[in-house]
Amino acid sequence: MIARSWLAAATASLAVILSAGCATTPQPPVALEAVIGNNFGHLPMFVGVEKGLFKKHGIDLKLKVVNTGTDMVNAMTKREVQIGDMSVTTFLKARHSGSPFLVVGMVMNDATTTFADNPLAIVARKGSGITRVEDLKGKRIGLAKEQTSDEYLKMVLARRGMNYGEMNIQSIMAPPALVGAFAEGKIDAMVSWEPFNVMAMSRAPESYEVLRGGGHLSYMMIATVHDPLVQQDPRLIQAFVNGLAAASHYTRQNRGEAVEIFAKWVPNVNLEVARKAIQHINYDPRMSRESLRAFENAQNDLLKLTIKDAKPIRITDIVLTSYTEAAQRTHPEYFADLPALPR
Repeated sequence: MIARSWLAAATASLAVILSAGCATTPQPPVALEAVIGNNFGHLPMFVGVEKGLFKKHGIDLKLKVVNTGTDMVNAMTKREVQIGDMSVTTFLKARHSGSPFLVVGMVMNDATTTFADNPLAIVARKGSGITRVEDLKGKRIGLAKEQTSDEYLKMVLARRGMNYGEMNIQSIMAPPALVGAFAEGKIDAMVSWEPFNVMAMSRAPESYEVLRGGGHLSYMMIATVHDPLVQQDPRLIQAFVNGLAAASHYTRQNRGEAVEIFAKWVPNVNLEVARKAIQHINYDPRMSRESLRAFENAQNDLLKLTIKDAKPIRITDIVLTSYTEAAQRTHPEYFADLPALPR
């Protein structure tokens, strides 16, 4: 009942906003809440809120900031929020488990390739004896279990014929705690996303990257909604996606300021380190042919390595490109700086 009441109010409010072209009194934006992670993959969401870019398009967006994809799925499942900004692997695992989510936008993405995993890395401490992936066996590896970093490691190992089950995995769910364990020598190596890889290396002298990216998966952050909202209020979703396109454009054009905005929301961020970390990330909201293939590739790997005995879901049934395509038509200025897509 609560969800239905919120949706009815939101629909009525947005209808007023969209029909108010001739009105003399500006209408208030519609309130929405999104769950996002405390890392750079979600940066346009922070920027869009701080710079008023969602409000410009009729959405008063509030943010619920959490540590992991599991937290995001839980918030969406409990209907605490209307939008879930999560990784492609988190989304696909949730969808296969029965969560009624649909993708309506892209937050972190490189639309020119099917394998963009540069924000992911394996880093090791000086003296750990780890110089290549094969050296990880027998070492203490810190990561957040069942999250994207865990899936990335599985794919890295599988490509080299190594057994994930033989690894000494230390599950540390909160990224700041993972960085602390690495700095204190409680683990020999860690697998994470930005800015935490660069943060870890800045705190542990002479630590280094064993592997960055490598084309194992496309590490995309995606905006998801519950299935019913797509049917009941597509205009509300379009307003959000328009705001997201504006926020992505501003983030690309103002990376230094974007990092400073992030530091307002996430404590203990070293700005110098963060400015280095952001260089590894793309914020391209286009849903290209390559992006859809990236979903397919991610699902295929998950079905082999994590979700056993499940049937594949047709990606075009759960990834809706129409909202971004509409944003490109009505607001080409938000996309003009992006590189051409492969033919």
